[in-house]
Amino acid sequence: MASRLFRFLSILALALLLAGCAGLKSVDPVDRVESRAIADPETTPLGKQMRRLVKTQPAGQSGFLLLDKGEEALLWRGMLADQASRTIDAQYFIWYQDNVGRIAAERLLRAAERGVRVRVIVDEISLDADPRFLAFLNDHPQVEIRLYNPVGALGLGTMGKLARIIGSAGDFPRLNRRMHNKTFIVDGSLAILGGRNVADEYYDLDEEFNFRDLDVLALGPVVPKVSSSFDEYWNDPWVVPLEAVVDIAITPEERAAYYRGLHQYASQPENFPPRFDAGLAAATARLKSLRAADLHWGQARLISDRPGKNPELDRYDAFGESGRQLTELALGAQRELLATTPYLIMLPGTFSLLEDLRERNVRVAILTNSMAANDAIWVHSRYAFQRRRLLGMGVELFEYRGDAEDQPLLIDRYARMPEPVPLTLHAKTLVIDRQVVYIGSFNMDPRSTHLNTEIGLIIESPPLAQAVAALIERDMAPHNSWRLELTAEGRIEWVTQRAGRPVRAEAEPDIGVGEALKFLILTLLPIGELI
Repeated sequence: MASRLFRFLSILALALLLAGCAGLKSVDPVDRVESRAIADPETTPLGKQMRRLVKTQPAGQSGFLLLDKGEEALLWRGMLADQASRTIDAQYFIWYQDNVGRIAAERLLRAAERGVRVRVIVDEISLDADPRFLAFLNDHPQVEIRLYNPVGALGLGTMGKLARIIGSAGDFPRLNRRMHNKTFIVDGSLAILGGRNVADEYYDLDEEFNFRDLDVLALGPVVPKVSSSFDEYWNDPWVVPLEAVVDIAITPEERAAYYRGLHQYASQPENFPPRFDAGLAAATARLKSLRAADLHWGQARLISDRPGKNPELDRYDAFGESGRQLTELALGAQRELLATTPYLIMLPGTFSLLEDLRERNVRVAILTNSMAANDAIWVHSRYAFQRRRLLGMGVELFEYRGDAEDQPLLIDRYARMPEPVPLTLHAKTLVIDRQVVYIGSFNMDPRSTHLNTEIGLIIESPPLAQAVAALIERDMAPHNSWRLELTAEGRIEWVTQRAGRPVRAEAEPDIGVGEALKFLILTLLPIGELI
């Protein structure tokens, strides 16, 4: 069930092993025109509405709305794109040329055709799209697309990517640093942050597997800070205009034909979830009638890594801002720390942090993926050997099941799906003492700590923290996850419930011989620094 992203990273790992690390280069300088977020977002229709809401609250408070379900998160993005009057800024790690990727492109094009300025940053190495897909969109005068840390001239297909990566393997310390940020900002007035990228599986629309994820919609004084972070990336040498990487001549006739085709694609009901138009209308009505009481309010702090993560590119152990601030947040726990992370690999410092919490009798409960639910089995191959130590410390470990029984409650179109598909945990959250919550892109693993840039919000809001804690506890429930236990003999056992009946396993549950063999091989490979 490995995702396209991790298949691609496997190619990257192979390229490194084949070519070796010859040295360190900097990002090549490229001419770019600087631009900034609008200075007066409160003058837009959305800005005026959000300003009225914020004025009902104490100074400095921002408002938040959880986007728990995939289809809901897609509807809000589409609806906000339709409501934009001045600007849309989007920043993503992944943008696939699948159904959601095309719908997103058409929505941005539609906004641009109304005169909205559209700026997009996407990480180039995980971009799964024909370069012409972006080039045609970028050719619109109101649209500009930039790529984070490009490997080289974009080629077509897997072999084109492999050739680019092998040719750049001598620059691997730079190549290995990726932008994992996910933000969507409309008119400088509303922002969506969290774990979702632009691909079918983030919105419950994939036919192989879907992600169990979480976003948060933010308004108020924290949004300009999100815009400032976007601007920092947009104007940084790590981010390169698309035309510097993709050299495709486009005639006006070709562009017009492409835009007609994209609009036609987005006009076909079969390319959307059932009753999508009705859902879009309902989301629009909800926005128009939004009241302060509909939101969670609190003080919010944006944590965002600088482009490049940290200046020590040839080191794999240098921290970024996200790791520092989340460590400080976690150490402040007095009673309880709840966390969800799809990819869990403990670092020495993380073990020390958890040991400190447990010595103070702070409850620590972590939800991650079971091997059967994990789309990155090579990450699981490292985590698996750390479980015994965590359990011995008194950490509560839960592993999400791909067949979680709450799927009908989590997926709006579940009853209309041809057949259920596995769920993979992808949310990245941290709840401290049910008073403070983090929602963002940071995984508890070496990549998020040392290599990938990350972004997220630390929000001081007991009602919001309690709402997120409730979501985590539901996903940890016996009918949705395995709870790991350490026997008196030091063995790990997995405990769950299926159809209300207790089930116990003494080995990695729900996997076949092929997955077990793949896992064994991965445990022997020297790929620790890549993951």
